[in-house]
Formats: sequence, structure tokens, C-alpha cells
Amino acid sequence: MSWEDQVQHWNQVSATVLDIRHKVLWEGQDWLSYSLPANIFLLVVSGSAYMRVDEQKCYIKRNHLIHAGKGGVVDILPAKQEVSFYLIYYKANWPMSTVQWVEDGRKKKEQPLRAFYHVIPPEPNVIHNQVRRMHEEWRHPCVLVQIRMRAMLFEFVHELFSQLEHVKENGSSSDLVANALRYIHEHYTEAVTMNQLADLLGCSSSYMYRLFKAEIGKSPNEYIIGIRMEQARQYLMTTKLTLREIAVAIGYSDVYYFSRLYKKQYGVSPLISRKREFDNQTQQLNPLNPSLSSIVPTRLLSYNQNVIENDYQDEGEIELISKKHSTASMTALVMLCLSLLVSACQGGNSNTDVQRQGSQAPQSTNTADSASAGNDAESASETRMYKHKYGETEIPKSPTRVVTAYHLGHMLALGERPLGAATYILQYSESAMDTTGVKDLGAPLSLELIADLEPDLIILIEAYLEPSGGYDAFNKIAPTVVIEVNQDPVKDIRLIGDLLGKGEETEQWVSQYEDKIAQTKERVRGVFGPDETFTILNVRSEKIRMIYRDRNMGGNILYSYWGLKPQEKVLSDVINGIDDESSYLDISEEVIPEFVGDHLILATAPDADESVNHLMNSGLWRNLDAVKNNRVYRINFDQFLFNDPISAMKQVDILADVLTAKR
Repeated sequence: MSWEDQVQHWNQVSATVLDIRHKVLWEGQDWLSYSLPANIFLLVVSGSAYMRVDEQKCYIKRNHLIHAGKGGVVDILPAKQEVSFYLIYYKANWPMSTVQWVEDGRKKKEQPLRAFYHVIPPEPNVIHNQVRRMHEEWRHPCVLVQIRMRAMLFEFVHELFSQLEHVKENGSSSDLVANALRYIHEHYTEAVTMNQLADLLGCSSSYMYRLFKAEIGKSPNEYIIGIRMEQARQYLMTTKLTLREIAVAIGYSDVYYFSRLYKKQYGVSPLISRKREFDNQTQQLNPLNPSLSSIVPTRLLSYNQNVIENDYQDEGEIELISKKHSTASMTALVMLCLSLLVSACQGGNSNTDVQRQGSQAPQSTNTADSASAGNDAESASETRMYKHKYGETEIPKSPTRVVTAYHLGHMLALGERPLGAATYILQYSESAMDTTGVKDLGAPLSLELIADLEPDLIILIEAYLEPSGGYDAFNKIAPTVVIEVNQDPVKDIRLIGDLLGKGEETEQWVSQYEDKIAQTKERVRGVFGPDETFTILNVRSEKIRMIYRDRNMGGNILYSYWGLKPQEKVLSDVINGIDDESSYLDISEEVIPEFVGDHLILATAPDADESVNHLMNSGLWRNLDAVKNNRVYRINFDQFLFNDPISAMKQVDILADVLTAKR
């Protein structure tokens, strides 16, 4: 693909934006055989997927950009729970002088603006922001917006090809680090994590870490802390901001954590640093003090080294007791306090008879209730700092009003009913668990509905952020944490249990699950030899076949918990060979025999019956050893799609029953 040629063609056409959409596809909600009604740009926001455009096949993830032409047939299959992306549909109009050239039969198949290409922009955050703005304006249609869209489309195209023209092939190390440094300096006051930085630059976090440390001499996190501490030092020396205000200004919500980092960086606390600077300035300005260059030792001003940082009082605040007050004033203040105390005691004695006339029991009860209520209120108000994908957030230690878009089953397994959940999760869960009283928050999530519920904690995964306004939109409603999905019921329930302060309930569930695994493992291993191999195959359509790894669709139970042996190519090419985010490997029908072991678990959904029957009537299928030996086991795709704790408990029993039924 010549980017120079693309630029020349764009320079000759006029273009009209036909539609801009944001879509989220979940595993099982595949976008199959979609014929494009217009040319498209597709920008991935989160998640990952396998994508096929006609005969072109690619694996896409965050910040990848796809271009495809009108009439192309598209398949998109989420590789891990979800994939979220923007779609820009547009029409290119050629001037009359080039119409004949475009219609020429020899050239028609090579129309340049219908070309397929898959790129990772060198500065994806710029591209992302442009597309997001286009989508936001498109949601308010009018003639002026249509005019604005044409300009914004060309701005987007200009930015894209400017980046692609000037970047070296595959990008150089220096380019990546330079872009990382620029982003850090522009966003150091925000929650910049290693994963975010790597995603923005289109590389793995481990690669970015190694590259950054090799060229800069410190890790990205160390570099960010250094920038923040230097800025904090400037604030301390040149402003009257309090420590808390400075901490917030440089990106820390916890003033104590900021103070510890500052002391580690400079060897003294922020307050001592400010005090020393103030003393130095005072000494330099005082004509009675000797010059700093004098050979005569200067007498240090006394300073109490036991100052507590959070006791700092800024200028202008009232000091109740200070050494600057006179002795007489202090004496008067003490006498006033004593007289008030005596008056209060006398007032209490005058009411003694009235108090004795009433029942003492209610008084005791009321006192106890007040103390209990106070303790409950204090407990409810206790908070802690929680690190997550979008930074560090202050959350309740024991939240009681929780909204969770995705982790519905995890909360219910711990005896906690969330206030609301996303539409797709509720629809999927209705047949598997009791969702009574859990409000449907829509798709995309409705900020208004969430705000009406008045949550004290919001738990999200990244796919839900973009279409609803981004992280800040949720965090303004209530403390919001964004977490990853591990696709392991034990890891995930421990994650949610920690967020909810449900450690005891979590370990009870884990114990029950481990007992079930142990019982079924003994039962399953008793009927299969140690060298017998297994494969999990899913058929979605006549073109779509997946080999699953050791995560979902029963793979974690089969391979990880029971320790059954995967077929050799499944182990090498799928479990150990594919991108870490993917749950499966998309394969073509003709290579199925290469992946099938002694035993084949076939996962099917009702809407794929025609495709399954087509495969099972083929000679390829009938020649498989697993088919000949009657070692094919069918499971329901929908029952194994998610592995929340409630579903996971059921999946263990279902899979054990299916595998041992023929033995």
C-alpha cells in the first residue's frame, strides 16, 4: 500500500459522511456476513476480535484502524469478552474528469478508495480523539453538522496519512519512546498506567517498559513520579497551596501517599522542604544576616522537627492556640473554658429530678442506639485507596449500593444484589440466576439511570466507558473502578470480593468450588487415560470454526482444573501460541483434523444447527478418529459462554456428566 498514492486520490475527491456509529460486540454476538453499504473506517476502542473482509483476515485490538470498501463482506468475532469500535461510513465522489477512469473495467477492481488496509497509527490518541469528536457531533444531526462532517473527515484523513507518511517502517524505538515522553508530559496529572501507555502506542506493556528503561534509564512510572515531584516542589516554593491542593494538582488523591513519595524523592517531607525554602529566602533578604558565601557559620533558626504534615495550617487560617498569643490572653481563655464547664455541670444537676421521673431503660436504649448508629455511620464512611486500570480511586471499604455493568453473577454469588447491570448481561443471566430487583441500565449504559440509583461504587470493564462518555462521566456520579476480566472464576470472585469487602464470603465460595473440582476430577480422570488428548471446537457458521484454549467454553475446567491433556497442536498453536487476549483460534474447515485429539468436545448454539449439520455430513468430519470412535461430546454454547461463579459451578457438573455418560 502506497500512502502517497492514497493521499493523491483523496486530494482529487469530495467525500460525504453517511453515518458514524459506536458498537460493542460481545462473544456470541458475532457480526457475520455483513455487506458494507459504503466505504468504512473502523477504529478499535477496546477489546480484541478476529476480522475478515472478503479474503483478508486480521486480528484487531485497541487503536487498530481498518479501512474497507463498499460491497466488502465483513465478519467480526470478539476474541475475548468484547470488542468496542467506531465505524465511519462515507461516500467518495470523483470529479467528472476522472469518472471515465474509475468506470474503466480494467481499473474498477483497483479503485483506490475501496482498498483494504489495516494499520496502527503512530499516535493513536490523536486519531481516537478526532473520531470521538466526530461521533459526538454526529449525534445531533442538522445541515450544519453535515457540512462540518465533511471538514472533520478530511481533518481525520490528513492526520492519519501525515502520521503514516512520516513514521519509519514498523516504527523505530526512538519514535515510540519520544511519543511516550510527549504523552507523559502532556498528561502527567492524570492516571497514566503502563497498560494505557502501551495501548496508546500500539505495543505490549512489557515491550514499552523495556524500551523506555533502556533509553531513559528509568521506568515510565519512575519518570512520571519524577515529573510530578518536580512540579510539586515548584508549587511548594512559589505558591501558598496546601499539601492536599498540591497533591490533587499533580494527580494524587491521597495527600499522605504524595508526602511519602516526595520524601523518598528529596529526602525531606514537603513541609520541611517549604520551611527550608522560606527560611533561606528570609535569611537572604535580612540585611542583618551574613551572606551565604561568608566564612562565618550562620546560626540556624530553630525548628521543631516533630511537625506532623497534616497539621499544616496555611496563612490566613485561624490559629486557636499559638505561641504568638500573650500569656494574659492564654490565661483568660483557660478561665473562660473553666467557667463554661462549671455552668454546664450546674445545668445538668438542675435537671436531675426531671430525668429521674422518666424511665431509665429507654434512656439506656437510646444511648446504645445512638452509639450503634454512630458506629454504623463511621463504618459506612470509611474509605480506602484502590488501584485499577484508570488510576487510584478512593472507594468505600464496605460499599452497600453498587452498580456493576458486567460482574452481576460474581456479586450474586457473594450474596450481594447490585442496583443495576448492563442489558446484555441481564439478558444472558435471566435463565441462569435470580436477577430480581436488578435494574436494566441499558446499552450503552445510561448515566441518568445510574445517577438516579445513587450508588456508592461503580464497577466497570473498559468496554462500557466510551459509548457513555468515558471514565470521568461515571466517576462524577460515584467512585468508579475499571477492572480486567481474568476468565477464571476463582481469580475474578476474589477481585470482586476484595472490592466489596467480602473476604470471608469469597473464601467460602472458593472452598466450595475447589471441593466440586476435586470430586469431579477424580470421577473424570477415572475413565480417561493420562495420555488421551482433548479438543474443544465451536462451530458458528459455515465459515467460522474456533478451537478454544484453557480459558472459557469449558477450557479452564478441562485443562487447568482437571489437568486433562490438550491435543498437541491445541497446546502449541492455541494455548501457548495465540495473543494473550484471545480466548480461541479462528481456523478454516480444512485444518480441523490437525487440531482434533482423541476426544472432541463440540460446542454449538441453536442458531448454528444448519452449519453444524453441514460439517457433520462432510467426509472430513466422518474421517476424524474421534468421530469413528464415538468420542464426540456436545455441549450448549450458551451455557459455557460466560464463567461467572454461578455459571462456573454448573459448568463443572455439566461437563463431568457429558464426558462420563458414554463410559
